[in-house]
Amino acid sequence: MDDTPIAVPLLGMDRRRFLGVVGVGGGALAATAWLRPSALIGRAAAASAAPDNVIVEIFLRGGADGLSFVTPLGDPTLARLRPGVAIPDASALTIDGRFGLHPAMVRIAGLLRDGRAAFVPAAGSPSPNRSHFSAQAMMDQGIAAGTSTSGWLGRYLQATTGSIEDPLRAVGVGNGLAASLRGSNAVATPNLQSLALTSAGTGASSTQIAAALRATYPGASSPVLRAAAAAGLDIVAEVAPIAAGAAPPATWPTGFGAALWPIAKLIAEGFPLEIATADLGGWDEHDAMGSPTDPNANQTKLVAGLDAAVGAFFDWIGGAAARTTVLVTTEFGRRIALNGSGGTDHGRGMVMMVLGGGVNPGVHGDWPGLTDTDAGDVRVANDYRRVFAEVLGRRGRATDLTAVFPGADVRPSTWLGVMA
Repeated sequence: MDDTPIAVPLLGMDRRRFLGVVGVGGGALAATAWLRPSALIGRAAAASAAPDNVIVEIFLRGGADGLSFVTPLGDPTLARLRPGVAIPDASALTIDGRFGLHPAMVRIAGLLRDGRAAFVPAAGSPSPNRSHFSAQAMMDQGIAAGTSTSGWLGRYLQATTGSIEDPLRAVGVGNGLAASLRGSNAVATPNLQSLALTSAGTGASSTQIAAALRATYPGASSPVLRAAAAAGLDIVAEVAPIAAGAAPPATWPTGFGAALWPIAKLIAEGFPLEIATADLGGWDEHDAMGSPTDPNANQTKLVAGLDAAVGAFFDWIGGAAARTTVLVTTEFGRRIALNGSGGTDHGRGMVMMVLGGGVNPGVHGDWPGLTDTDAGDVRVANDYRRVFAEVLGRRGRATDLTAVFPGADVRPSTWLGVMA
């Protein structure tokens, strides 16, 4: 069977038949979500109980500068190579005696004080790669070399899928399925409003449209289309209680906040979400990063936007924060030294953050320093897959993690201690 993601429930709609049933003469229908046909064949009633834990992956696309997240304190090399851009010790938000956070990370610093933030510097792939496309692909796939048709979360979900699963078990926020979720039955949607039915210019309600679609699709010739339509309508019905009023409150952060809002809303409303993904682009800072103490500097605004969205997310989910773990990653870090444009070029070692429930707070893993480098980059000392594996191993369903991360040594004895 072709397992290409399709939009449901409206793909292949007999438009004339639909319009006759609904009684309208024109207008366009809004697609709801992207599903894989294999997720839908033979789907019965889904389990309704919420899972114990939720894992949220935030991918910072573009190569976020780890030294702007977690900075080594009292390091003369950093001050010399990044004049005006290195975080001053006096401005850093202290993690411990060795490291500090960017001064704009006030909400993440609050999570740290509450014992809910862990950091892994010098993280990355053991295979040198400074190409955005290739490095992102390898990290999404959970590999260090070669290619895979599935993502690391996709393999995990597939390995832990029971005979009956709720289609909202895994959700990717975006226009199309996130690469890390490929190979799974995850749903992709740009926002919760897209998980509702509309017919422009007709005045038909979502209930009327759903009724018309349920009357139309059983006559479709393709069993895949029939199953896709039924499952898509089931998802719409499941989300309907919150979809109509799913716009974020006026106080919700703009920018990246828009990607975290659907996830926060689903968790807070008790939907059976286990895995969610969201992307934040714009981290390819080759030019004019600016002073970390200047709120209008490019890098500071990026960091502050991420921090505000993460803070709002944890505020909104309330008590569910204890069972929600947020994993923040990027494809690689930046070079230690500034370039001639006041920015930093593609590097190697980056910083990973693990926030929320079940976290062992503080800095974990090996730190090679800024003199033992990889050709002027932070040397990768901590395999990113061990962090992924530890989060899954401590917070996810039991499974063979060596199959999720083929070729990697992800035994518990290799984990870095980011989870309690």
